[in-house]
Order: sequence, then structure tokens, then C-alpha cells
Amino acid sequence: LEKAVDKLALLMQQGPGLVAMTGDMVDEAVRNADARGVNVDERLKNALAIAEKLTSTEMVDKLDKLLKVADQMPGLVAMTGDIVDEAYHNADARGISIDQRLRAGLEMAEKLTDPTFMKKMDGLFNMANQMPGLIAMAVDSYDEQMKKLNENGFDPRTLMEVAGNANTALTNAMNEPPAKVGGIFGLFRVLKDPDRQKGLGFLMNFLKHFGRKI
Repeated sequence: LEKAVDKLALLMQQGPGLVAMTGDMVDEAVRNADARGVNVDERLKNALAIAEKLTSTEMVDKLDKLLKVADQMPGLVAMTGDIVDEAYHNADARGISIDQRLRAGLEMAEKLTDPTFMKKMDGLFNMANQMPGLIAMAVDSYDEQMKKLNENGFDPRTLMEVAGNANTALTNAMNEPPAKVGGIFGLFRVLKDPDRQKGLGFLMNFLKHFGRKI
């Protein structure tokens, strides 16, 4: 007991010096930190704010759930591995080689990321960007040509109408038996048909106007 009392008395005698030395060390650390641009007061306030958030009820609940998930992680990893193995075996049973598919995917990725291929794709993208302008230019050129043709008397609507009528007439003629002519008098007889006369009249008009152009 006497020894304990002596040690306590000695400690009490050295206490002020130890406190002063500790204070000096703290002051020195604060000055060094301040010289490095570190605001100790601000750091302490931030540390207290973080401690307050970490010890809040909501944060403790979240951390507790996170720790529970971490505890379950090995089982989840094992279950995921089992699922992958099962999928691998099922694919193999259907004749699908996962390894071959993976190698093919890697080869495809290698080709797609090849600098030469990327340059080609870049050229295609540039062409695609220019496509609207090219189409507009082609349409303008077509309109200009059609305008010139119309000025020279070309009417595409009339041409399409005549071609459609000719196609219909040809189809109907092929579905009918040949007309019986039987000589010059038979020819005159069939020419009395109003439709044939109309066709001959159209042909005569065509020959007339065509002859003017040649």
C-alpha cells in the first residue's frame, strides 16, 4: 500500500508536466498541420459530423443490413455458381458449346474493334450522314430532267396510261380466239368493228405525229 501511495504521489507530481508536454505536442501538431494547409478545427468538425451520421439510428440499421448481406455473400456466390453450372450443362445437352460461343464472341469483338474495321465503319457513318444530301441532290436532278422532258412534250402520265391500256388489251387478246379474216373481204368485215376502227384511228394519229419527228 505504501508503494502504491508513493507511485500515486509521484504521478501527481509529474502530472502537470505531462499535461504541459502533451499540450505542447498537440500545439506543435496543429501548427504543422496548419502549415500544410490543413484546418484541424474544420477536420474535427467534419469528423464529428461523420460520427454523428454513422451513429444515427437509420445509418446503424443500414449498416446492420449491409453486414447481414455480407454474411450471406458466400452462399449467394455459391448459388450463382450452381446456376451457371446448370445453364452450362443444359446448353451442352442441347449441343451448344459455351466455350465455342465465347471464343466466337471474342473473335467477333476483336474484329469489330480492329482499327481497319473501325475506319471502314467510320466511312459508312460518314456516308450515312451525307445520304440525305445525296438523295436531295438526286431528286433535284430528276426534277430538272423531267422538267426538260415536259418542255419537249414528254408526258410520263400519258405514257403510263398508254402502257397500261396496251397491257390490258394484250392480255384480253390472248384470252380470246383469233379473229377469222379469210381474205380481203373478211378483213373489211372485221374492220367494221367500232373498237378496231378506234384502234386504227389511234395508230394513224401516232404514225402521223411520229412521222413529224423523224
